[in-house]
Amino acid sequence: MISLTKKLPLSNVIQGFWLNSYQKGHIAFTRSVASEPIPEIDSDELVKQLDAKNPGLLVLDVRSPEELASGTIRGFYNVPTPVFKQADTGPLDRAIHERIKHAKEVVVHCLFCSPGKRGPTAASALQQRLQVLGITPAPAVRVLKGGIDAFMAKHAGRSDLVTLPAGGWKVQAH
Repeated sequence: MISLTKKLPLSNVIQGFWLNSYQKGHIAFTRSVASEPIPEIDSDELVKQLDAKNPGLLVLDVRSPEELASGTIRGFYNVPTPVFKQADTGPLDRAIHERIKHAKEVVVHCLFCSPGKRGPTAASALQQRLQVLGITPAPAVRVLKGGIDAFMAKHAGRSDLVTLPAGGWKVQAH
């Protein structure tokens, strides 16, 4: 049996595993597992955790640096969506080892976080990468229901929780 992160020469073919990434003539194989939906957290529940200053909470914003100018949740950590999609997992692995693996719960968000959008897609990719790297205990990964747009609709007036530009929160087209 092969461990989840065993690297094999390109000439080896293993049935029941899928290709995960390329690296210097090797392929990392992982067991194929059906992706389960990522649980959601609503804005009010997140605010309770932020107000309680939960030290195990990490708010992971997957929007682009340009989008961050429209407003952020204080204390966020930014890993833009393309990092989750690229074949080179180095940047994502660094983010995981530097910050993400130390959290007990990671709340991922983008602008709207509808099914199939950047937030849920990045959350799923993060959860899979945590498994491949063998991070235990892995932080619980959840998606902010409605994204930062829904959060700001309710809580933009909380300057202790959000950072906004002079004009306030304005939804950016995506």
